[in-house]
Amino acid sequence: MAVIIAVAIAFFISFQVFGGSVDGMVATPGYLSVLFINALIGVSIALFIVELRVDAVRVLITVAIALVFGYLMTMAFNFDSANRFVQGAFKVSLLSDAQAVENSDMDMQYGQTRSGTFNDPEAAEPVKLADFRFEGHAGDVVTVLAFAANRRSQIDTEVALIGPNGDTLAESTSATAEQLQTYDDLIGEKDAVIENYQLPADGVYTIRAQPEPIGTDVVLREATAETNKAYEAFLFGPLQRVNRWATWIQDAITLIMLGMAIAIVFTARQFSLGAEGQIYLGALLSGIVILGMTNVSPIIVVPLALLAAAVTGFLWGLLPGVLKAYLGANELVATLMMNTVAVKLFDLVLNFRLKPPQAGGLFSDWFPKEMLLSPIVEGTGVTTGLYLLLGIVILSWLLIRRTPLGYEIRMIGANIKFADYGGVNTRRTVMLSMAISGIVAGLAGAHLAMGIQGRLVAGISSGLAFEGVVVALLARNNPLVVPFTGLLYSYMRAGAQFMERDANVSFEVVRVIQAVIILLITAEALLAFIQRQRIRRRGTIELEVEPEKLLTQRMAAEEQTNV
Repeated sequence: MAVIIAVAIAFFISFQVFGGSVDGMVATPGYLSVLFINALIGVSIALFIVELRVDAVRVLITVAIALVFGYLMTMAFNFDSANRFVQGAFKVSLLSDAQAVENSDMDMQYGQTRSGTFNDPEAAEPVKLADFRFEGHAGDVVTVLAFAANRRSQIDTEVALIGPNGDTLAESTSATAEQLQTYDDLIGEKDAVIENYQLPADGVYTIRAQPEPIGTDVVLREATAETNKAYEAFLFGPLQRVNRWATWIQDAITLIMLGMAIAIVFTARQFSLGAEGQIYLGALLSGIVILGMTNVSPIIVVPLALLAAAVTGFLWGLLPGVLKAYLGANELVATLMMNTVAVKLFDLVLNFRLKPPQAGGLFSDWFPKEMLLSPIVEGTGVTTGLYLLLGIVILSWLLIRRTPLGYEIRMIGANIKFADYGGVNTRRTVMLSMAISGIVAGLAGAHLAMGIQGRLVAGISSGLAFEGVVVALLARNNPLVVPFTGLLYSYMRAGAQFMERDANVSFEVVRVIQAVIILLITAEALLAFIQRQRIRRRGTIELEVEPEKLLTQRMAAEEQTNV
């Protein structure tokens, strides 16, 4: 089942990216690399199903609930979509073959047009209806048009003709097909027409124009339509073209690295959030190596830059591990404080040592092209960082599942007191789990600098490490599942960009979805904790009751023996 689902999804992604055409696929530069990456996506899906089994359904349900909640939030923000039918510029025309009555006290006369704006959101006192007076004679035949002033205005108008005594003589909320044909250059389907009405008497008449009231059904229909449009861009936007697909994949590479870094330290049940600082310092050291060795062969500089990022991440991760192991410092507080130090240090070095004198912002010189991670899909940011990621995933899995250190990390995560009693050097293991996590986070920073940005820029991470926490939590800290959850979460991030661009819906919708995912995972963990506590209490009660049972049984046996 895992293989069938994986192949189907990989085929669907390729079909969408290449526009459903073999010719379109062959005409795409680097299409073989695209197919290879899509195959890897299929492998990650298969591993997700095989590794988690029933829990895979729970992960998908968690994401689905979050998406539904995001849909409802988007719909709530779109409830004002129907306002375009009551807001906007309008015109009112009075047409007649009769002789116009000239009266300066009137608002209009035959053959004239007046205009205005209904419910202007920027106006101090928005106009909700407009009255225009004109003088007419008995027997005059008039036609009144109320219509949108321009094509950008979608206002839905209605118009009424009021007699001298205040009675409504005629009214209209729409135009017939014949009227649309007659006044084709002026009106549309939402405009109103009172055609060929004969005035009953001499006097002053009033034309009253206003937006047609919006019904609840219209509000719901428009909100649903706009939300569907937004979610279509959200769910399918990253697959519409190769460049959009590449936006998803290059973001996924970084997120999977960070998810892997978080998963390693979370497996040891250490709530370390130091990946953010490790990203910055990893990017900084890789940039310093490249900018300081521009005359050296790229064959030497690129590996050296990656090594510098890894070593820096290792050392920066080791420090809070030492504080935790030997001083009992809370790893959450220590890593958050060290993040601030790392970010400020990054900004300090960038501003005073690496920023060119003529630079208009806080960024370094561009890295030489030959010292960047090479693109594997031409014209995109999908680089050889993908191969680096594959190595990280494989080595992380081997570390956690197939090495003594990995066994110790998992034992500490299960019960640190039991691990300590069993002879595990818990201090060393805690330090190494944080330090190894730092290696991966540092390489993620190098990928941002050498693979995506092409130079050092202020705010290079933008809080990506905290997105990595969600990736690791969704994967249940399983190294083989992190690639899938990283792809899934980065797909939502990429979709949010295209939703904002195509449907004018804020990127913050994905923040809401992220928050719901975290809440659901937390609630699930809380439920599991409560269940464990109940089981533990039941076990205690049974242990308390058991001696009484044994005593009763022994007394009965002795009595039987005596008999």
